[in-house]
Amino acid sequence: MNRFEHFRELRKDLSTLLGGVVEALASPTLLQQSPEEQRKKLRCLISRHPFLDLCYLLDAHGRQLGDNVGASRRRGIAQDGGDGADRSHRPYYRLALNALSPVLTEPYLSSANGHICVTAAVPIRDEKGLLLGMLVADSELDRALALLEEDDIRRGFEPYFKAIYTLFSGGLLAVSAALGFHAIVTLKQVWSAMAAPGDFAAPFQATILFTLALAVFDLSKSIFEEEVLLRKDIRRHSTTRRTLTRFIAAILIAVSIEGLMLVFKFALDSI
Repeated sequence: MNRFEHFRELRKDLSTLLGGVVEALASPTLLQQSPEEQRKKLRCLISRHPFLDLCYLLDAHGRQLGDNVGASRRRGIAQDGGDGADRSHRPYYRLALNALSPVLTEPYLSSANGHICVTAAVPIRDEKGLLLGMLVADSELDRALALLEEDDIRRGFEPYFKAIYTLFSGGLLAVSAALGFHAIVTLKQVWSAMAAPGDFAAPFQATILFTLALAVFDLSKSIFEEEVLLRKDIRRHSTTRRTLTRFIAAILIAVSIEGLMLVFKFALDSI
């Protein structure tokens, strides 16, 4: 399951979470305050909710009021600019234009930081339901999903885990190379054994070494792909068990070959 499928599963909960956080600040009073007061309130919103990356205000026509307010802890966020920009063509504005409650967009590539994010927009209306403006907040998709899973702590350790997995994957690759080298050297004994009928030790040994080299290489490759390069969905047991299953299957094949070799040797010695 990729993160977009994960988003579709959790969209309702995510909309409630992000929309509720942003809606708590959205009110006609906010639009009546000075730009300095508005920025102060938006900075407070960002600082209290670490899963928010960017927020700003729009008027009823989709024109931005004031510059972006970004999270200073997040690199790559456009902290300044945006005042007066026309956002009426953006999906979140169109969704919220006729809405009475917070709306949440589909994931998209943010122009502010280049990450996949979602946007929550809350329409601000007067007592008669007339649209006065909107409060908009962006959240990086992975951070928002991690928040719902209470997985934010694990994500903080993820770079260290990836470094460790890279180190062990490299070590396993070296072991696989050593086993492959010994398997190639053993091929010389296989050719020699062809001159001695009934000697199956060398062919079986070469087969076992090649099988183990392939198994260890496959394990190294799987660890590097699943734990370092790809985003792993720890909620799915099939994803968690895949690497171990493949490794155990390869080891069982090697052990079976070793057992078969012992049976042949025992049978030949009994003759």
